[in-house]
Amino acid sequence: MPANLPPDYYAAEERFRQAKTSEEKIRITEEMLAIMPKHKGTDHLKADLRARISRLEKEGLKKKTGISTYNPFAVDREDCPQIVLLGAANSGKSALCNRLSTSNSEVAEYPYTTTKPGPGIFRHNHYRCQIVDLPPIISDSMEGWMGDLLRSSDGAMICFDASQESALEEVSSVFKAIDSANVYIYGLQPGHPPLGTVPKKAFIALTKCDIAHPEVKDLLMAEFRDKFLIIETSAVGTMDLNVFTNVIAESLQILRIFTKIPGKKADIDEPYIVKRGITVIELAETVHRELADSFRFARVWGKKVFDGQRMGKEYVLEDEDIVELHA
Repeated sequence: MPANLPPDYYAAEERFRQAKTSEEKIRITEEMLAIMPKHKGTDHLKADLRARISRLEKEGLKKKTGISTYNPFAVDREDCPQIVLLGAANSGKSALCNRLSTSNSEVAEYPYTTTKPGPGIFRHNHYRCQIVDLPPIISDSMEGWMGDLLRSSDGAMICFDASQESALEEVSSVFKAIDSANVYIYGLQPGHPPLGTVPKKAFIALTKCDIAHPEVKDLLMAEFRDKFLIIETSAVGTMDLNVFTNVIAESLQILRIFTKIPGKKADIDEPYIVKRGITVIELAETVHRELADSFRFARVWGKKVFDGQRMGKEYVLEDEDIVELHA
């Protein structure tokens, strides 16, 4: 079966050839794993890429010395999808990040308060997502480390202040800065990413809607309505977390999978947050590599199966399925 790899996979492959460090090569290889289609034709390629990551990790360990390699701009990934918050100064993204997650980004009336990434975890209705607040975008560009975080993320939330007329001028500046990081941002339709760019799904948050300037808000809605999913929100007062949950899940194309050990109840507290289209064997690989190697069958409880129905490795899972893996 042919692999049928998409253009962005080959773009990532070219960036891998140009990469200099083991860390960068590992990150790009992980991107390639996420990008490539999941079917029998890519099984060998998937194994090769995983072997490459293992080899690069070993090489990286050998090169390490006693000198500290602390990076103040690094963000440790959690076991869930990651989105970054982008916006101009005083766009309201830091206050929004603090309301949505466990982040502790500094918020002030004066601009440029955020100088380092501020990660936190958003949790609602069994969904889980890491949100990283980035410093404001200035002068049509972003710092190199910000571009690195954007490229390695699963998606972006782009914030615009609906209460300020300056937001209309900032739209062009923010998207030029994203372009300068070799990232192709898209929303409702993937379009055609230029060769060498990293495609990244995004949605728009119109902030400070409690004090929105009606004309500004209308113009922003007109700008983005046919291109992106849009959230109208405010960090002040009541916040409908269901709206954020639905938009994040739709934008990142993720779902919740619960697991259970044979003879015991399902773990409904911490489901696996995975990409849509995941198969039973891919879930087994996510849970534990050895479990995937010795996999025999799974029993699945869900909307499209009988309770405890026996399924093979190629069965495609649905949101909120409960899966019992047998080895």
